[in-house]
Amino acid sequence: MKNRLIVIGKNIYLNEPFMEYIERELSHLGFLAQITKLPETSTDTVSLLQQELEIGGNLVIVTNKSAFTPIAKLLATMIDDTLILKENLLIPSKSDIYDDDSFLVQHGACTVNVVLADPGTTLPMFLIEHSEKEGILHLFQMDEQSAGVLLEPLAKTHDVEVSLTTLTPGWIQAACASKKYGQLGNFFKSAQQLFGDKVIESTDIFAYLIHHLSQNGKSVTFAESCTGGLLAAQLTSRAGSSAIFKGSLVTYSNKMKAGWLGVEKEILEKFGAVSQPTVEQMLTGALEIAQADYALAVSGIAGPGGGTPQKPVGTVVIGAADENRSIVETLHFDGDRNYIQKQSMLYAYKLLITIAREDLS
Repeated sequence: MKNRLIVIGKNIYLNEPFMEYIERELSHLGFLAQITKLPETSTDTVSLLQQELEIGGNLVIVTNKSAFTPIAKLLATMIDDTLILKENLLIPSKSDIYDDDSFLVQHGACTVNVVLADPGTTLPMFLIEHSEKEGILHLFQMDEQSAGVLLEPLAKTHDVEVSLTTLTPGWIQAACASKKYGQLGNFFKSAQQLFGDKVIESTDIFAYLIHHLSQNGKSVTFAESCTGGLLAAQLTSRAGSSAIFKGSLVTYSNKMKAGWLGVEKEILEKFGAVSQPTVEQMLTGALEIAQADYALAVSGIAGPGGGTPQKPVGTVVIGAADENRSIVETLHFDGDRNYIQKQSMLYAYKLLITIAREDLS
């Protein structure tokens, strides 16, 4: 069952933080197959809604104040219904489920949730429910082609559609959806048997990390350079992160790497800030300062400048450690500054999942 989002109102979709808020609130659906943005006066609204109703699945329509009632009226017309007033809300009469500024209506195979959103305020309740016919697998230590070859027979056996994407090298995300006679639960069980500790089923991998590490009484800390606090921001955006997160040091300069993390001056001079010896000592320093169970460290050249022939833009050294061992790798990412930073952040978490695997089951 496909989940789609239509956003009607420029003041909503031009507001990036508010759009991120909307998508977070819809994360319980698993994943959004499509996001469409339209201004209030778009001539495409009628034809788009007609197409979406025919597709079926879950459709969420988020509108601003000026578009909410016209959209409710248009939707009522399309499903051969009329608007009525329910608790100061004009909604189709066939809508039995509604809340403040939010209503749900069923039309054939399509479930529609229309929500009135106002940037700067708390979103109303999304009434559409999670479909057990969708989910996400995270596959590690393999490439996309290998993952596809291995998953294809399972997908055919259990009548499941699988869409793959590479988040960062060695981390494949598989969006899975049951077809008409699909058995998603059995598909996930078969995938777990096939891949073992190389697979995690979760619609939010960071919430998964928080839950399992906190259950096992483990903690994490970060030492960041080129990612500028992105690792910490990613984790602390999830509720419950305080149970596992000790804190993070963003050490952009060599002076801070030496003064805060104890990276030796000789190491910095001989190997440079973007080097495996430096990241090894960043990990050691972070573990000592925070007294955490696990540490992640990142140092690199995100660009667009600062690269050299020996260390071009996109060179990033990433490490993970506990008290017994460390993993430190040198990567070469392509893309603009922000994409390099986000790939680096994801790769660091991939190393955390590798080194902390026993605490994540």
